[in-house]
Amino acid sequence: MDDNSGDKPKNLKKDEDYFVCPWKGILANIPTQQIDGRLVGDSGSKLRAQLSSFEALKVTPLWNYQGHSGFAIVDFSKDLVGFKNAMYFESDFEVKGQGKSDWEGRVNNSEGIFGWVARGGDYQRNDLVGEYLRKYGDLKTLEELERGEKMKSNCLVAGLLADVEVKNKTLMELENKCAAHEVAVERIMRQNEQMLSTYSEEIEKMNRLSSGHLHRVMQDNMKLRELLESKKKEAEETNQKYLKLSAMEKERSRQEASRIAKEMKSIELASIEKQKADMEVWKLVEEHKKEKEAHLEKTIQLEQQLHVKQNLQLEIHQLKIQLEKFEAMKNIGREDDAAWMEKHKIMQEELKDKIEEMEEMENLNQALIIKESRSNQELEDARDELLKALEGRLSFAKIGVKRMGEIDERAFKKACRLKLGKSKVDEEAAVLVLEWQNEIQNPDWCPFKIGQHGKNSINEEDEKLQNLKKKLGDEACNAVVTALLEIHEHNPVQRCPVPVLWHFKEKRKASLEEAIRCTINCWKYQRNSRK
Repeated sequence: MDDNSGDKPKNLKKDEDYFVCPWKGILANIPTQQIDGRLVGDSGSKLRAQLSSFEALKVTPLWNYQGHSGFAIVDFSKDLVGFKNAMYFESDFEVKGQGKSDWEGRVNNSEGIFGWVARGGDYQRNDLVGEYLRKYGDLKTLEELERGEKMKSNCLVAGLLADVEVKNKTLMELENKCAAHEVAVERIMRQNEQMLSTYSEEIEKMNRLSSGHLHRVMQDNMKLRELLESKKKEAEETNQKYLKLSAMEKERSRQEASRIAKEMKSIELASIEKQKADMEVWKLVEEHKKEKEAHLEKTIQLEQQLHVKQNLQLEIHQLKIQLEKFEAMKNIGREDDAAWMEKHKIMQEELKDKIEEMEEMENLNQALIIKESRSNQELEDARDELLKALEGRLSFAKIGVKRMGEIDERAFKKACRLKLGKSKVDEEAAVLVLEWQNEIQNPDWCPFKIGQHGKNSINEEDEKLQNLKKKLGDEACNAVVTALLEIHEHNPVQRCPVPVLWHFKEKRKASLEEAIRCTINCWKYQRNSRK
């Protein structure tokens, strides 16, 4: 800003329309006294205390070579509140008869301090007051100030609106993440319930089999014991009978007794062997019981690990959500809050510990999962390779590849032949099949209803199916219904045909073992036919 006291603002229509900005007041006729050859008056802090009701920021006395000039500049805040306080300041002095007009019309030796708000005329003065105002202020009209404040407000509002939009987007992302995590937790809980149900069924089945086997073993043991007792009793009776024989038959009796003794010894040996067998049976039962208990303990341990893992996942998910909320609060401007930052640091460390704990648990479970995963992958690879080898053929002996969800074109050809005759049957059938295949793959068409036991079934009252039945008959409609049911079973999300191994003779899915066996037999047959 130019400090030249001789320069004056140009094109001023009226000095009273211009104010010195930041808002400033002028105090005149401040009492002074001469001390040691210099004029001395009240300090700025003392004058500011006298004007405390107007909330002045500071009061600056003006000095010249003689000392205190008797003038002072009062600074107010540069907002609307400061302007309001400045006008109260001026009004107060005018009411007391000590305003600017009173100062200009005063007589010599007037008493009391005069005060008013600095305007254009004061700004142009060629004295200490004018020099100070030109050095530390500028002239502006209320309209210019109002436009400036309005522009600042608009910029501030635009910035705040942009911040609000960013915060809303962040909030929506957090809500979407929270919803996705909730769905994942719900899926894990359903899987856990299914695993527990399957395990309970397997344990019940094992108990039934074990009980039945033990019952059969006990029955066989009882029968053998009864047979052994009967043999012993028979042998004793025979022995007593031969002891009563005459001397003539003594030798023969002795021989018979010896034979019976041998039989008795054999029976005793058999009894011992039977006891050993019983002991072996009991050992097997005990071992089976121990194995079952070990399996049960291992299963419970796995369930506990799964439960701990799920709890860790849930805790990690909750900590991540809280950290994301903290990050959102940090963007609002709470990074200077020491307590908040300490809590944020503690939560980050806790999240890190939870993640490390979960990684350790994952490593422990990985060894159990990898073998099953490899087996399943090898089986799936073999199935995929076999599908690639057989796909594209109508059948390969009894077993081939069928695309589940693909309409049987033969039904449409038959219907077109009945409706159109022999001309253009293939072309018309191909167009209709393509049209209805697109309808099946359309996710917006869902001609299903909830049937018995909560299963989905075809809604026979569907408008499109009714129109197809009227136009081409039941056989074409049934082909579309069959394709709908197949696509709903095998690929309900993408609704695209899926290749599967198919037993064409029995009209059912074929297992991988059946397909491999059939392929090998056909290969052998073809090899032998070439010889």
